[in-house]
Amino acid sequence: MTAIAGISAITGVNSIGSLSGTSSIAGTSSVGGSNAVDGTAGGTQAPGDSFLNSLSDAFSQLNGQLTSADASVADFASGGSADLHTVMLQMEEASISLKAATDVQSKLLEAYQDIMRTQV
Repeated sequence: MTAIAGISAITGVNSIGSLSGTSSIAGTSSVGGSNAVDGTAGGTQAPGDSFLNSLSDAFSQLNGQLTSADASVADFASGGSADLHTVMLQMEEASISLKAATDVQSKLLEAYQDIMRTQV
């Protein structure tokens, strides 16, 4: 339980949220529309901004899940109204999300290292 409390405050991602542009993980942009993948149609948004915004949104959702699970555990431990079933579901969802985030981080790091090893 203390491991979740230590992880629940992800602060290194807050600087990503200051970039301009809006996007969501759901991917509502279309290739031919104003949010084209190549960044040429309709905008002042840099091509990498939507990716960074999506990543920032994902980390914000992860932080929310971890915070919610931590609050549920604290409420359950103090004898509050939280039932064990709900607490365990929230903890498992947060755990799965955290594992997915670390897997994405590992893949991004591998991709970056592959790009840096590429000879020009």
